[in-house]
Amino acid sequence: MFFTEEAQIDSDVAMRTHYIVKAGKDVELCVPLKGRPAPIASWSKEEECIDCNPKYEFHHSDSTTVLVMRDVTRLDTGKYTVKIRNGVGEPKTLTLSVKVQDTPAQCRNLVLKDVSRGKVTLVWERPLLDGGADITNYIVEKRDSSKRSYSAVTNKCTDTTYTIEDLSEKTSYFFRVLAENENGVGDPCDTREPVKATETPGPVKEVSMKDSSKTSVTLQWLKPDYDGGSIISDYVIEKKMKDEEWSLGGTSRQCELEVKKLKEHSEMFFRVAARNEKGQGDFVEVGPIKVIDYIITPEADLSEYPNGTINIRLGHNLHIELPYKGKPRPSASWLKDSLPLKESDQVRFKTTENKATIMIKNIKKENEGKYTLTLDNKINRKSFHIFVVTLGPPSKPVGPIRLDEVRAESIMISWDEPNDDGGGDITCYAVEKRDTSKSDWKMACSSVEGTQFRIPNLIKGVQYQFRVCAENRYGVSEPLVSQMVIAKHQFRPPGPPGKPIVYNVTNDGMTIQWEKPIYDGGTPIQGYHVEKKEKNSIMWQKVNTVLIKENDYRILELIEGLEYSFRVYAQNDAGFSRMGDESKPTMAVNPPGQPDYIDVTSDSVMLKWDAPKRDGGSKITSYSIEKRQGKGRWFKANLTDVHDCQHTVTGLTTNERYEFRVIARNAIGVISPPSNSSGLIVVRSENGKITLLIKIFVKAGENLKLKVTVTGRPVPKVIWYKDDVEITKKMMDITNIPGSSTLFVRDADRTYRGLYTIEATNGSGTKKESILVQVQDTPGEPVGPINSTNTSISLEWTKPVDDGGMEILGYIIEMIKGEETEWKRVNEELVAETNYKVTGLQTGAEYKFRVAAVNHIGRGEDQETPEHAQAIDRLTPPQVDIDATFKQTHILKAGGSVCLGIHFRGQPIPTCTWLKEEGEIGAMSEITTTDKYSSLSIENCSRNDTGKYTVNLENASGTRTFVVEVNVTGYWIEKKERNNILWVRDNKIPCFECYYKAEGLVEGLEYQFRVYAMNSAGLSKASEASKGAVAQNPVGEHQIIYFKNYLII
Repeated sequence: MFFTEEAQIDSDVAMRTHYIVKAGKDVELCVPLKGRPAPIASWSKEEECIDCNPKYEFHHSDSTTVLVMRDVTRLDTGKYTVKIRNGVGEPKTLTLSVKVQDTPAQCRNLVLKDVSRGKVTLVWERPLLDGGADITNYIVEKRDSSKRSYSAVTNKCTDTTYTIEDLSEKTSYFFRVLAENENGVGDPCDTREPVKATETPGPVKEVSMKDSSKTSVTLQWLKPDYDGGSIISDYVIEKKMKDEEWSLGGTSRQCELEVKKLKEHSEMFFRVAARNEKGQGDFVEVGPIKVIDYIITPEADLSEYPNGTINIRLGHNLHIELPYKGKPRPSASWLKDSLPLKESDQVRFKTTENKATIMIKNIKKENEGKYTLTLDNKINRKSFHIFVVTLGPPSKPVGPIRLDEVRAESIMISWDEPNDDGGGDITCYAVEKRDTSKSDWKMACSSVEGTQFRIPNLIKGVQYQFRVCAENRYGVSEPLVSQMVIAKHQFRPPGPPGKPIVYNVTNDGMTIQWEKPIYDGGTPIQGYHVEKKEKNSIMWQKVNTVLIKENDYRILELIEGLEYSFRVYAQNDAGFSRMGDESKPTMAVNPPGQPDYIDVTSDSVMLKWDAPKRDGGSKITSYSIEKRQGKGRWFKANLTDVHDCQHTVTGLTTNERYEFRVIARNAIGVISPPSNSSGLIVVRSENGKITLLIKIFVKAGENLKLKVTVTGRPVPKVIWYKDDVEITKKMMDITNIPGSSTLFVRDADRTYRGLYTIEATNGSGTKKESILVQVQDTPGEPVGPINSTNTSISLEWTKPVDDGGMEILGYIIEMIKGEETEWKRVNEELVAETNYKVTGLQTGAEYKFRVAAVNHIGRGEDQETPEHAQAIDRLTPPQVDIDATFKQTHILKAGGSVCLGIHFRGQPIPTCTWLKEEGEIGAMSEITTTDKYSSLSIENCSRNDTGKYTVNLENASGTRTFVVEVNVTGYWIEKKERNNILWVRDNKIPCFECYYKAEGLVEGLEYQFRVYAMNSAGLSKASEASKGAVAQNPVGEHQIIYFKNYLII
């Protein structure tokens, strides 16, 4: 018996319905079958039968059907359907999907959406097949049509449009786009035809009438700034009369055209446009132009010679060619320095229809000067000037060579700059020397910058001669030769210093002071040397190890109890002086303490002092007190021996100033040196009121002691103030005893400077005295900021807030590189200004800087830059520097002059442009600009010059705009004859006084006058007319009219 079974997909067998495969691999689609009779299988892709397609392989059996695809590509992606049947039941189908992972397919519909100057915008559609993975980006490439290879523009485009910029406007390009996914880059999509990044040309410039006749007008213009990227083929000129339509006037390949067949005396309008292969640009219109036979004033074009100057090297040929115009055609003639110039073998003239040329062969120095072209057409005559500057080596320096300083080993010489710099800045001077016994010259220095030089390494006693040559970029001048001179000192050693005076004696040290030598030997004293000697010794010992610059010196490490003498000698460039007189022997012992006063009356002073710290090995038995007035002699002030450390000196004169000192004596008769002076004490009468006697002890960086004598009946109450704030004993040490009050600060610094006030009060009243304390200390740290600019590094800082009570001598700059730890000094000499440019740095390296101020006391605190500065170019936007003298609004009288100037800075150096709002800058204006300053000068100002002037500063870092305003004032005067109705302006330029002299009047006629006032807003209404005035004697041919408040007097 035969059984049948319907054809089916055998679901009992494992089977895949989705296949993902890499491109280039093989894939087998296997479908299990079942049924009786055996099923027949048929395959199709996307509803298209592929059973007979040789690309595919099929393997059929009773239980399976297999589709094999070799080397699959993205085109094999899709849905595959197998259909089975065996005549029993309905046919069955099964769909399997295949996804091939490949690069994307080609992009579609690549078009150029927008083409403009140097720029093209491409647009395209995504590929139909993405290669089984999302498209990540597109690669855009271009190719010069004259080359074969493409170059990448970008590989980061994620959209289906891209704008390519910076294309050459003269080159044709092909473009192509490629899609990219994670499997790679797909096939390219190309443009079919090459494309130029061009557009229609820009508008022409400066359309003007060149000439006019009875029936034609000749127009001229300048090429457009932009030709659209392709060559301008020609220009289109159209014409029309008023209220008519435009019509073609002609075309021209040149920037000039004569439009003919026009009606005489008609007023015509014209417009001109440029054309290229892309089309026609915008029209530029000019008119109305009257069609008449014009007379054109002769004009020459000097635009090729900026500032009317031409520079030329000596020996070269000069060629000056000046285009000119004029109608009737002018004749041309040349002058030099206002004298007629004639043709010669060296000088030639050439004149064409529109150009005048002068040619000079082998230029010499005498050919330098002002050349004038005169154009004369019998109606008008004009002159045009060209200044010819010859460039060559400078003339020799101006002598004679001065011998400023003659020494045995060197000679300082100086000279003056050449009268003629040869047309170029003097770069340096070369100095040579010659031993007069020899003929050859030797170079002393080839790069001297100034006009003074010290010639070193000379041999003493040898006779020399020197010569100097100036040098510029064009060569070296003739030499200037000096007189002969012998290298020897022209000065002598100095005279001996004065006899030393010994003071401030202690048990181990003494201070000496002396006077400068009367004669310095003809050269400044360099310093001094000090020697010491014990009283019982014959040997002198040098004390100082370095040269002493001052006129005093403290000698230490002396032996207590020995007597010492001292002597001093001076030193200058010529050598050492003779020894000065030796001082009196002085014993190294401690003197008594400095005497201080306790009480002052009208004729006495009570003194108190401390006993010597050392008594010399024997008890102190008595003291002697000495007094003096002014700088006079010291006199003994005590009649009997004083055994205590206190004594009252009597017999003094009221209101006189005295100094006191104390001398101690011990039991074996040794007398101490005098103590330090008490300072000046004024003897004053009390009269029952408060008396204040101020005495100040201030030592820089040490102790501050303010002691004030306070006397009165009853005893006054004392309060101290600093800068109007009461001082308590917690703030400073204050000691009040009968007769005085003392304020003491140990190790005072600059914070203790200020105004101290002491106030004493009792029943008789109150009295105040103020003491200004200036603590002399090293200066405080400079206050920043410190800025970095340029490829080197420029530092700027402000002066210290605190100068330490003394003048700032200068600043020390130190730097440290990168991670180094050792600071290095930058400047050898103190910097006097608050800025400094550090040069010679390594490009790109980082540096840190610090600045310290220096005064007579020493070096102050350091101010460091907050962070490292790098030696690279730094860009800063333009900035305007305004000082106290700057005026933003200028008010001036008509006919006056004004200079509008601004100081600016920026990196790179900004460009500067001046503009005038609501108008153009006048022809009488001159603009001058340097790297840091720009000015606009206006001569003979009129009300047309009134307005706001804007200066624009621009560099790569930004822009800055600044406005300056000008107001011009004055008066205009009009006159008319009595019986005439026409007013005529009398003054040619504005009058800015309130009176005016009317000249050129006709004697016997009666005149009237009226006045207009003028300011920046315009003219006022006219004043009332004056009464009639007859021009007659004694005034003569003129009359003086005085007016005030617009009334003629």
